Amino acid sequence: MKNLINKIIVVGGGTAGCVSALMLKQRFPNKEIVIVESANIGIVGVGESSTEHWNQFSNFIDIDMLDPVYYCDATFKHGVYFENWSDKDFVHSVGEPFIDRCLDYYMIYGHLISNNHHPLELTEATALDESGRYNYEHRNYRDENGYLLCPTNQYHFDTFKLNEYLHRLCEERNISVEVDDIKTVDLHPESGYIVSVSSETTTYSADFFIDCTGFARLLAHKTYDIPWISYAKYLPVNSAFSFTTEEMEEYNSYTKSTARDAGWSWTIPTQNRTGNGYVYCDRFITKDQAYDEMVKAYGKELEISREFKFEPGRLEKAWHKNCYAVGLSHNFVEPLEATSIGSVIQQMFCFLNHLPSNDVEGCNQTINNIFENIVDYVRAHYLTKREDTPFWREVKYNLPLTPTLQNHLKKWKQRLPMDVDINEPWTMFSAINYIPVLYGLDWFDREKIKEEYTEYLDSDLTQQSILKLAEQPSDTIHHRKFIQTILEEHGRFTQDQSK
Repeated sequence: MKNLINKIIVVGGGTAGCVSALMLKQRFPNKEIVIVESANIGIVGVGESSTEHWNQFSNFIDIDMLDPVYYCDATFKHGVYFENWSDKDFVHSVGEPFIDRCLDYYMIYGHLISNNHHPLELTEATALDESGRYNYEHRNYRDENGYLLCPTNQYHFDTFKLNEYLHRLCEERNISVEVDDIKTVDLHPESGYIVSVSSETTTYSADFFIDCTGFARLLAHKTYDIPWISYAKYLPVNSAFSFTTEEMEEYNSYTKSTARDAGWSWTIPTQNRTGNGYVYCDRFITKDQAYDEMVKAYGKELEISREFKFEPGRLEKAWHKNCYAVGLSHNFVEPLEATSIGSVIQQMFCFLNHLPSNDVEGCNQTINNIFENIVDYVRAHYLTKREDTPFWREVKYNLPLTPTLQNHLKKWKQRLPMDVDINEPWTMFSAINYIPVLYGLDWFDREKIKEEYTEYLDSDLTQQSILKLAEQPSDTIHHRKFIQTILEEHGRFTQDQSK
C-alpha cells in the first residue's frame, strides 16, 4: 500500500528545483510544496538556453510566453547554428514549413536534400537574411486585438534573472522557500524512506523528497548510494568554463556553436550581455590552452566566470523509495543542444503522470529512455568528417556509437528519418531533429534520399509544400528592435494597468 503524500520537499532552489516545485503545485494544488535551498551553492550558470519544451512548461503552469523577455533579459532562439563542424555551416531548427509531411515523410527536407541545397536552407524561414539575421513579420506576431505574440518556443535567458523570476512565481503560488544548508538526511530504520532532512539548526520533515541538489546529488546518490552509470565513452568532452562579453549590437536568433581544437564553444545573446563558454576534453588540451584559444578567437583578455568538470552519465534510477532525482541530480550529458532545462521539464511531466499510481518501475524506465534519447542525439553531432586536430581524429575514428543510434543510422543510410523511428513518451528529440544535423554533417547518402523523394514528387501535398519555400516575409523587423518593441509596449501596458 502506498503512503499518503501530503507534503513534498524540493531540496535545491536552482532552475531544476523551482521548475519542479511549480509543476508539482500546478498538478497537486492541495499538497504542501516546500523548497529548501542553500545560500552557499551558486547556479551552474551554463544553462542560458532552452529548448521548445519551455513552451509546454509555460502552458502547463499558465504563464505568459513573453515573460522571459519582460523579466529575464531573454532573447528569442530559433535553433543552434553550427560553425566549422563541417565544410558548410548548418542550423538545427525545426519549424514551418519544414514540418509538412506526407504520411511520415518530411517532403521539404527530401526536396532540399535531393537537390543538394545548402544546409542553411534547411532552417525555418523567419527569415535568415544574407547577413545572418532573423527578420520578423509584424503581422504574424500580433493577435486579433493587436497585442504582440511570442514568435518562438525557445529562449536565451540571463540565468540569474531567470532564477529570480521563478522564485517570484513560487512565492506567488504559496510555495514556501526556506534558505538553509542541509547537512544530514534521516532515514526510517525499517522502511528506509527519508523521514527528514536537517541543517545544523532545523529539521524539515515531509512525505516525499525531490533531489534537485545538482552535482552534489545529496539524496539519491550520497544518501541512497544509487550507482552512477558513466556514458563518457560515447561523449568526447568533460570540461567547461564560461565567460561574458558585451551585449551584441544585433542579437543572433540562435545559439552559436563553433567547433574548436578540442571541443566547441557557445555564444548566447541576452539583452544586456552575451554568454560564452568553451566545452572541451582535458585529455587533449589544458585549461590554460583552452583559455588561450578563446583569447585568440575573441581578440582580447577574458574573465572566466565559472568552470567545472563533468562526467556524462546518469544514476541507475531516478525514483527510489520516497525520493526522486531531477536534473543534474540525476544526469548530465553535456551543454550541446541545451538539454538541461528541457530535460527537467520532461522528467517532471513523467513523474506527475506516474506519481498517482506509484508506478516507480514504469517511471524509472521512461526516465532512462529520456536520457538515452538525449545521448543518442548529442552523439550524432559528432559524426563529423573533421580530423584536423588530435581531438577530432579521436572523435572520427575511435568514438563509439550507442547501440540505439547505431540502429537508427543503419536505417537512415537508406532513407530520411521518420517519426515512427523514435516514439517514446516525453523524449526530447524526434526523428525530424536529426535531419538538419545529419545533412549539415554531410552524412546522408544523397542518392538514396533522392530515390525515396522521387516516389513523393508527384504528390499534391509535396508540390504545395515546395511552393511555401518561395514565400518571402514582408514588413520585417530585426531581432533586437523586436525585443525593444515588446518591452516598450509591455511598459505602456503595465503603466495603463496601474492607473
